[in-house]
Amino acid sequence: MAKDLEVPKKYKTYINSLKSDFNTLGIYEKEGVVLGPPLTFYDQQEYFNKDQQGVKRFNDVKAFGAIMRKLSHFYDRSTPEETKQIEEMFVLGTKYFLDQGWQAGTSGGTRHHVGYFVRGIAEGFFTMRKTLYKEGLLNDVANSMHWLFNLGMLLDDKSTFKVNIDYLNTQSYYHLMLIFLVDNQEGQAALLKAYSNYMSIILAQQNEEWGFKIDGTSWHHNGHYPAYGLGAFQNVPKVIKTLSRTRFRVKTAGHQNFKKAFLTSSEYSQLYNWGFGNAGRHPLENNGIESLKDQYLMMAQSGNPEGNSKIDRDVAAAYLRLWGKEDVFNSTVFRDIEGIASQKLKPYKTLPYAATAIQRKGNDWAAIIKGYSKYVWASEIYVDENRYGRYPANGTIELLNNKGESGSGFRQEGWDWNRYPGATIIYLPLKELETKKPLLMFRSDETFAGTTTLNGNGIFGMILNEGSGSNADGDDTKNGFPGKLKAKKSVFSFGDKLISIGTNISSVDTKNATQTNLFQSFLPDSKQVLYSSNGKMKKLGSKEVLTKNSSSKKWIIDPYGSGYYLLSKNDTYIQKKTQDSYHNKYSIHTGKMNAKGKGVKETQGDYATGWLNHGFAPKDASYQYVIYPFLDKDKQADFNKYASKDNSYTILRADNIAHIVKDKESKITGYVVFEADKSLENGLLEKVSNPCLIMIGNEETNVAELSVVQPDLNFEAYKKSRYINFSRHCTTFFYS
Repeated sequence: MAKDLEVPKKYKTYINSLKSDFNTLGIYEKEGVVLGPPLTFYDQQEYFNKDQQGVKRFNDVKAFGAIMRKLSHFYDRSTPEETKQIEEMFVLGTKYFLDQGWQAGTSGGTRHHVGYFVRGIAEGFFTMRKTLYKEGLLNDVANSMHWLFNLGMLLDDKSTFKVNIDYLNTQSYYHLMLIFLVDNQEGQAALLKAYSNYMSIILAQQNEEWGFKIDGTSWHHNGHYPAYGLGAFQNVPKVIKTLSRTRFRVKTAGHQNFKKAFLTSSEYSQLYNWGFGNAGRHPLENNGIESLKDQYLMMAQSGNPEGNSKIDRDVAAAYLRLWGKEDVFNSTVFRDIEGIASQKLKPYKTLPYAATAIQRKGNDWAAIIKGYSKYVWASEIYVDENRYGRYPANGTIELLNNKGESGSGFRQEGWDWNRYPGATIIYLPLKELETKKPLLMFRSDETFAGTTTLNGNGIFGMILNEGSGSNADGDDTKNGFPGKLKAKKSVFSFGDKLISIGTNISSVDTKNATQTNLFQSFLPDSKQVLYSSNGKMKKLGSKEVLTKNSSSKKWIIDPYGSGYYLLSKNDTYIQKKTQDSYHNKYSIHTGKMNAKGKGVKETQGDYATGWLNHGFAPKDASYQYVIYPFLDKDKQADFNKYASKDNSYTILRADNIAHIVKDKESKITGYVVFEADKSLENGLLEKVSNPCLIMIGNEETNVAELSVVQPDLNFEAYKKSRYINFSRHCTTFFYS
């Protein structure tokens, strides 16, 4: 644990700089009394009246903690004289902290998300615990920090233990640290036992409101939220590693459930990015697992959950795939000594609790397919983040190569928030696209959104309905969008292609067109040529409508080499354009700008886009097209011939009852059945008793393989539009 807090040796001690930082606090001691400005928790939560209180002077506890942590980092690596000066400053800072109303038992009011603000001071006190002991301050500091971090929760009745990713991110590792502020080993041992028990229980929980679900998703804010999961993934491995090979190790069930969620993060990311569909309120911000290199190594070196192997071979295999090329030493240990091969990802991954599917071709590319439902929210729209995030889960298909989002054409600059690829949308001016609600996490009233897989292939289906629904967080007044957009959508993933189908597309918007997006690709070079069945599009500012001719169907190759073969007769538009947009952290309606946006309200970028037009207020529109992701140069050069001769699939049905596609190569038929008790008229399946997704393999033989999902997650409601977030029935089975 102490090693985790070490500063690299390349950083030298600059005592004058440390003094300068400390002096900004304005702390001094006079006649045994420590004096200085008030030490406040969070300035925005403090009452201040200039007329009554004069000039506003204070120290923020987060900034104070950063200075104390910095002092502690350089304490053991300094000269004797420097060490003495650092010690004097740290001891004075500690007395000031205790003098300012931060002692055990003190009421500090409502300190919301306190863990985010006091991590620095916790690290500083832990690192300097020997000095605090010598100065007779350790017990007071320990009592203060145990009170502040509510360490007593570890000793509560087990029935109160509930997993929360905020705790795992901001407090769990620090709880472990603070145990070692106790100045006797018996007390440490007792607290370590309680801590191990607490962590073992909450990490194993799958059926609580939040936490790590059975499919490996990470739930926070009532949904799969990898950005919050990342905080837990950064800190829990430190706990597991520290306690491994001791009698206080995290028990098997907790270790195993956390490991599954931890590894699942590598399965829904490409290479490191998890994409916009599950980005919450952080779209197109390089969201991903790249920062977890050390944590993957820790988990690998912590041993397996059963505790009978010093190396976790599964995590080591993932480490080899993700970082093996840049880490010769550990790669040699894992490969040559332990005989571990690099992780091989499944061609198709399902995440039922996220209405998400991931189709892959090895490490080369991934297609992330995303929907939402009554139980899975579409996106998180905050007062000053993701203001235009209405469409990222409208049946979207994000194609990522091995360079991740930025290398696959997804950029914040100039991004048209209407144009998420694969989404069926009403194209709106951004002022109308932005909701006036300060917080919206829209869930529809539809229960049909899911995915299933068989032999490396998979199918996805959803009923899109923007007409009415609920808000997963915040105000739960009546929710719905005025356009009342509806559609039945599916994606069939067979081999290296995606067959995308939409039916029953309707809206009541007579002023704004309903469309289905094909792609939106950033152009690193504005002169880049866009190829289609119309020929070459060279000029920036060009826009064309593709028309079917006698010899071929319509087709497009996007700037990153993915081919789109249009099977339906929709008007298909392509354009190259300099796009002007707004930063997702800027609100048109309120004028608010999140500081993380760095004042950049408006953005601009060059893009190639393609979409299918369904017209104004369509009643029963549809589409069919096939995507061939990241084609090699030869297939791009002769795409029309390649795609037109692809007879490996047949669309057997596409209507309001079902979408059915047969793949000849795998001998699998996929059924996305939206309505029960209706004749399906194709293949072995006659009808179903409930709407479902079914894949049938080898149906021409005497033995058939089945993969079946009833996608209604069936969460139990405990009050209106609020659910206990786990499924009340088994939704998947396999039969052969």
